[in-house]
Formats: sequence, structure tokens, C-alpha cells
Amino acid sequence: MLETNPLYVGLAAFPATVIDLKYASTDNFMKENLYGSFTQAYLHKDAAIKYSLAIEFLRHQRPDWSFIIYDALRPRSVQWKMWAKVKGTNDQNYIANPEKGSPHNFGMALDLGLLDGNGKTVDMGAGFDDFRDISEPRFEERFIQEGKLSAKQMENRMVLRKAMTGGGFLQLPHEWWHYNALPEDEIRRDYPIIETA
Repeated sequence: MLETNPLYVGLAAFPATVIDLKYASTDNFMKENLYGSFTQAYLHKDAAIKYSLAIEFLRHQRPDWSFIIYDALRPRSVQWKMWAKVKGTNDQNYIANPEKGSPHNFGMALDLGLLDGNGKTVDMGAGFDDFRDISEPRFEERFIQEGKLSAKQMENRMVLRKAMTGGGFLQLPHEWWHYNALPEDEIRRDYPIIETA
């Protein structure tokens, strides 16, 4: 469906981009493949334009580095499965209620990290889907002062942040890896939600 829909753009052909969809594997907080045969990363075309700009910003900062995409458009059918696992737990704040939908469900969000010039994952001080406070940008200053985030890890986060915000994305305050293409209320108001892939 998505491959023939002109509103959505596949990211595999973009430069400086490696696709590693975590929910198409068991390497995620659910420990199961939630995507099945859905293994392509898509964005709404409006978000894809901003991603192209982010690539240019990354090239100016670190010409030999690449983005690694952990998640992009996520069907709401998958959001329901995630929500069922976290509802009522301490991890509930990390997963959007599917009733209103996550920006991912609209193709307007990216979860991503960075690869260095050798193709090695850049250290951010916490991994993708690490639901601890150290993953939260809003607490970074505290963790730097406590010595739990190193200067290098913070520098790496800032390379990602400058590239993505330079492209027009907004940083989610509680996940270093998550960026929205627009404010959530605008996404939910102006864009269609994707139920299934």
C-alpha cells in the first residue's frame, strides 16, 4: 500500500542512511517482531523533505557519518500492541496512547541514531528504547554534572540534535532518538493516520 501511495516516501534510497527497523526484529523492548513482513522505512513526503535537509546538516558536521533509522512510519495496529504491554507500568510515558496515535502512526516521526565513518554505532550514553532517565534530553545537564553522561556522549547527541533540528524536526524531551516533523497537535489535525502497513 505505502509503496504505491505518493504521500509516502521510502528512505532506503536516501544518502547517508542505514535502515535497521528495530520493530521488524526481536531487538526491541517488546522482544518480538511486531512488523512481520513490513521492513521498509517510510515518511510522509512533508517529513521526508525535512529529513533530506537533516542529511545536509549532518554532512556539514560529520561528512563521513550516517543516520541509522530505528523506526519511521509505524502502523497504528502495532501501536496497539505496544500500548497493551506498557499500559499501567512505569514505561507508559514512552509509548503514545493509540487512541490519539503516535506521530509515527502518521509517518511524521523518526527514531534514529548515528553511525561513524567505520559504520559503528555512535555512543549516546544509552541505547535505543532504553526507558531510563538517562535517555531523556531534559535530564542531560544533571547527568553530565553527575558524571553519568560523558562530554563525548553529549557531543554525539548534539551532532544528532543539530542535524535534525537544522532540518526542521523537533526533539522529543524524553527520548534522545525521537524527532517529530511538526508539533503533535498539527500532525493529528492535518495528516491521516495509517492503520496497517
